[in-house]
Amino acid sequence: MRGKHKSILIHVVAWIRRELLRSRISRLIDWEPLDNPEEGCTAIIGMCSRLPDVLAANIRCLNAFRWPELKRVLVVVDCIEDSFQHEIEHQARAAYPDLNIQFVYYSRTQSAMAESLNLPYVYSWLSWCIALRRATTEHVLIHDYDALVLGPALEDRYRSFAASGAKVQGIAWYQTNGVETEDALATTFEAFMDTRWLRALRPVSLFNKLRAVRGRSIDFDTTLDVQNRLLTAEQRTILPMSLDELVHPSQMIHQYTMFRRTPAAELPCFSIPMIPFFIYLSGRTEAIDHATQALGRSDRRDVDLLNDGTRFNLSMLDILQVDWLLKQIVQACLALLIPPNREIYAYGVALYGVIGAPAEDIWRGDFTMTQRQWIDGALHA
Repeated sequence: MRGKHKSILIHVVAWIRRELLRSRISRLIDWEPLDNPEEGCTAIIGMCSRLPDVLAANIRCLNAFRWPELKRVLVVVDCIEDSFQHEIEHQARAAYPDLNIQFVYYSRTQSAMAESLNLPYVYSWLSWCIALRRATTEHVLIHDYDALVLGPALEDRYRSFAASGAKVQGIAWYQTNGVETEDALATTFEAFMDTRWLRALRPVSLFNKLRAVRGRSIDFDTTLDVQNRLLTAEQRTILPMSLDELVHPSQMIHQYTMFRRTPAAELPCFSIPMIPFFIYLSGRTEAIDHATQALGRSDRRDVDLLNDGTRFNLSMLDILQVDWLLKQIVQACLALLIPPNREIYAYGVALYGVIGAPAEDIWRGDFTMTQRQWIDGALHA
């Protein structure tokens, strides 16, 4: 067997566990069909309440490149309303009044179940479904919490999607966990979707699904199974976005949640160092300095990078990953007109240091000429 699992026995055991999980969460949310949607699009964001400062960076960029058909932004906070810092909500609405931001919260039952499972893909599925239950527009944009929009591409993509008659438009074909690009299934992040189509399905049908298909073990991510079963090739489309248009570390919140679940475990961590930068963009500029100091005084296997007690193990971080995340940081600084910054440069040096990179490889990644000019300016700032 090829794909996600290499033997049929392992696949069957994983399938049983996944089906039990699907049964447990199936009653957490339901919705009615959306018969008469209003024109336009709703952006839906699943917010990690333990990382509230990431929201400001996200919304700052989305607001800068909003388009006329974007009617509202639904932010679903993964906790009950009484436990949230409401100044975050007030600040977002006050800073961006034209964005029409609405906050929605988990019920006590939803919060208790999500917290007990503490699985990233349960949080994301549930948050998106809560938002979909509230959405009234004909289209939705599943806008990842760890995404920074850096240009007007969303407007162009939306109008292309609306005119196409497709049900889904992603930015790439999914390729992992047994799914291959030839399957032509659109990735969920920054995906436009037809709200009426989604609401004609049961919420749990959008959840991650394991299947064995012609000797291939496939773990379908959120919405991929229904794309595969219910949509024709013409109803699934992609329109890519470049690094100049989108900074998306990928799995940043997923990795954070996994470290909260198993502190200091040896886990993938390639997006974790982006979190202090997102917090920095929110206005808490001390976040970068704290992270730099934490890297300098800690064992890489147990680092309190955020000064919040979350323990990260950076053993799996390598030089290519550091190069990539720093390239994204510099690209975001250029797009947001942030001048060359010595603190960010020092943070990069600390990241290279914690993985033991040779001196000649520090800040020597695949940077463009414009990015290198920013880096040189940061070095001498």
